[in-house]
Amino acid sequence: MRIRPTRYALVLLGVAAGGAHAADLTLCVDRSSPMAQTDVAVAQAVGSQTHAKTKIHYFDGSGDDDGFDLKEFNALAKASCDLVLGFPVDADAPGLPEGMRATTPYGHTGFVLVLPSASRATSLDGLAKGTRVAVTYQTTPNLFFVAHPTISADVHLTDDDGLAALDRGTVGAAMIWGPTVAKHLKAAKETQRFHTVELTDAHARFDLVALYDDAHAEVAHRFESAVAALNTDGRLGKLLSPMAMAGAATRTPAPRNALWRSPRDTTASASCASKDTKPPPLFTTAQADAGATKYSDNCAQCHGPTLEGRAGPALKGKHFANPAANFHVGDIFTIVSQNMPATQPASLPQDDYVEIMAFLLRENGYPAGSAKLTFDEAKQSKVPLVSNAN
Repeated sequence: MRIRPTRYALVLLGVAAGGAHAADLTLCVDRSSPMAQTDVAVAQAVGSQTHAKTKIHYFDGSGDDDGFDLKEFNALAKASCDLVLGFPVDADAPGLPEGMRATTPYGHTGFVLVLPSASRATSLDGLAKGTRVAVTYQTTPNLFFVAHPTISADVHLTDDDGLAALDRGTVGAAMIWGPTVAKHLKAAKETQRFHTVELTDAHARFDLVALYDDAHAEVAHRFESAVAALNTDGRLGKLLSPMAMAGAATRTPAPRNALWRSPRDTTASASCASKDTKPPPLFTTAQADAGATKYSDNCAQCHGPTLEGRAGPALKGKHFANPAANFHVGDIFTIVSQNMPATQPASLPQDDYVEIMAFLLRENGYPAGSAKLTFDEAKQSKVPLVSNAN
């Protein structure tokens, strides 16, 4: 599933012939990203290190009402750029836009737990039972509530809305994209009122890489050499702070329970899933049929009539759920039932969410069966969710 970490931080480097000097660097910077100034600083340092002139072109990576799709990004990169600097890649499930390669990670950032200064919590497990935690619509931390059932989600449409709720005291904590938090606290001069804790849950940490295609492998090599020099003399860390840290993120060990197991069969013996393992039937045809209508009424405007994605991500195919992400039915159902629809999260009846989930599963190649899926079963399901749709 392509859940956005936040609006992608994109810096696109285009290279033109530079005669006897190093090639000039043309930079396209996502003005909507909290990393924008940091991206520019790193790019300029790389240009200085390689004795290249730099020119910056700003664009809006947040997109229009239909969002900023990876296909749009690919088209932009191929038409104008040699490198994409500042692209965040999930450290636990690396995935790149189709046709692109990545340099060695030169920095890392991710989601952080934002707490009032008086809080002594050092993780989600340290929060008091019943704590409401602000989380942004369609971001990865929505998954974390499955593993931390004693806290509850307070879903907001933007990072700023979640931070405002924490500032008002209507929530006890917030899980927000780290660069956004750093920018907010710096601008508001609130470093004494709040503190942050790095989240270590799977899919919380992201590597920063430069993307390139095969035609620009030499440019990527020169970029890596320049970054290595900046890191050796300590300049890279200073350039990235406080938005990110130099080097790659520490990866979370893969869970051992990634099995094809039905929530109705808790006594089943453990056996590793493989490509040939067929998922169990979790829903009925009637539920999926009803879910198709309710999806059209409540979800298609953002996710597309055929689940292809619009302002919201695609909900089937290779960009929805791949094996490396290690998502389960319960993970995705939690997001569906807590985040949807965007205008009024968690406002539909429980049966509607179950039927919409049944439709999503069928569209991704899962079989119907004779037993109905219930809300609790969907939320607790550890059946891996891997899309088999094209």
